[in-house]
Amino acid sequence: MTLLVSAPAGYQEERRYVLGVVLGDWLGLDWSLVTHERPDVRIGLAEDPDGAAVTTPDALFSTAPDQWLTDSALPSRPLPRRRVGQAAAGVLDAEEQLPVLYGGSSPPSANLAEQCEQGVRLDVDVFGSAFAMLTRYEEVVMAAARDTYDRFPLASTLAFAEGFVESPVVDAYVALLAAALGRVWPRMEFRRHRYQVMLTHDVDDPLSTVGRRPRMLARQFAGDLVRRRDVGLALRRVRAVVDARRGRYDTDPNNTFEFLMDVSERHSLRSSFYFLARGDADPAAPRYQLFDHPWVQDLMRRVHRRGHEIGLHAGFGTYRDAAATAEEFDRLRTAAEGQGIAQESWGGRQHYLQWRNPHTWRNWGAAGLKYDCSVAFSEAVGFRTGTSREFPVFDLLARTPLDLVEKPFQVMDVSLFGHMSLVPDDAARATLRIAQQCRRYGGTIGILWHNDEVLRTAREKHWYEELIATVAAL
Repeated sequence: MTLLVSAPAGYQEERRYVLGVVLGDWLGLDWSLVTHERPDVRIGLAEDPDGAAVTTPDALFSTAPDQWLTDSALPSRPLPRRRVGQAAAGVLDAEEQLPVLYGGSSPPSANLAEQCEQGVRLDVDVFGSAFAMLTRYEEVVMAAARDTYDRFPLASTLAFAEGFVESPVVDAYVALLAAALGRVWPRMEFRRHRYQVMLTHDVDDPLSTVGRRPRMLARQFAGDLVRRRDVGLALRRVRAVVDARRGRYDTDPNNTFEFLMDVSERHSLRSSFYFLARGDADPAAPRYQLFDHPWVQDLMRRVHRRGHEIGLHAGFGTYRDAAATAEEFDRLRTAAEGQGIAQESWGGRQHYLQWRNPHTWRNWGAAGLKYDCSVAFSEAVGFRTGTSREFPVFDLLARTPLDLVEKPFQVMDVSLFGHMSLVPDDAARATLRIAQQCRRYGGTIGILWHNDEVLRTAREKHWYEELIATVAAL
């Protein structure tokens, strides 16, 4: 079957991009796009163009050109919420209510999906809403909203204001569309997606005993005793400092790499370790050089030898600097090749989750990186792009797709224990909520766990392994 998508003229590049992601990449369907003079989007079969159809409103792409990427093109708040309805029940429950970003009839229909004479009518602009979330449309419109690290704040997002941070709204819309298509054409076959766990580790600070001045070491000891109230950790750190001067690093509190790989392998997972390719430009952050320390080079070899991934942790401030991004990636590859490490493709994440739309994506694509994994909330767990699936990215300003994929990333240790101030049991529950959403839609939960975060004691390591075992077993 080939779907014939009939839509109004205008925004052809944007339409083709989102149709390709939703219908092609995610649902695994063949499709073609034609223009028509109706105000909605009609999805029929190419071999029966006048037969049954699924229709959706055409809201975002009906925006006047002079209002594109302005406040006028953002969803009106508060967002209406509609029942799914029996016509699209399946993955979604018929009584479930979803927020409507774009679209909606006036007066509104009772359900998001209604059976009609010619097929099924949806009361939400599936494609426009998906496009807005995947491209982070609001972040270009509200580019002035930035935090102290020049990141788009959680509090400025529509997801936060409307309470769907922990719900992958795009995945829900795609499930709604698939159910409607399946009701109209019961023999239609969709691409199957399997729930997965993606473990990543930003190597900000591989060793706590190397490259430290006495004052910094003293601050670490004080933190162990006063803030963490862990005398045992302070004593371990003293021993690690002594051992480091003798060329031994196995007692260093930050050296948790073998443990991280062991946990991943016990649960049939492949970890990704993202390395800074030069010293950190942020004076408040730890610093190391890939090329200055043999132990870090040996660590890269061990990671690769065990079948895990090496990736780029682009340095502080590089998110808007194409030349610096390319230079750091080149340094990483050169260092890796010097250790006999060869990978078919490379990806990674921006340090501090600094990301500017669409500049950072442009930089990564131009440098030759194949995927980015930076677009998440630093302040909370949740779905910044509205999906648990990877997708090719789109440059909103140049109005063209880029040769880069964005991978799912929803949970970070620093968010759980820092910004959200959760105790371990609550952190586990928050992570499990996200994992269950990903499992529901056959998506991927992307987890970032730093090698130096809450892994210092046997109890903390046991807690981490239990967490990974739980999300992997869903």
